[in-house]
Amino acid sequence: MFSIMSACGSRVRRDITADELASLPEAEKEIAPRYISAALDAEEAADALREAEKELRRLQAIEDAAIIASQSDPVQDHIDALKAVIAANQ
Repeated sequence: MFSIMSACGSRVRRDITADELASLPEAEKEIAPRYISAALDAEEAADALREAEKELRRLQAIEDAAIIASQSDPVQDHIDALKAVIAANQ
């Protein structure tokens, strides 16, 4: 009996041969290809999710840096804003 899982046991093997599938009991021969296909699809979806989460964390770090940078500037009050408008229009 062969295992469809890799040596580490966390991933589905991608090198399963037709001979290995043929050696399965009759009941398992029907479901094995569907199971392997579904397991590979699930792995691909999990990999895509991990990549999306990695990208999300990268973008959140950029957003956090922008928020911190914007908070470091002094807040402009009404008088300072009015002075800036007057200076710009002279």
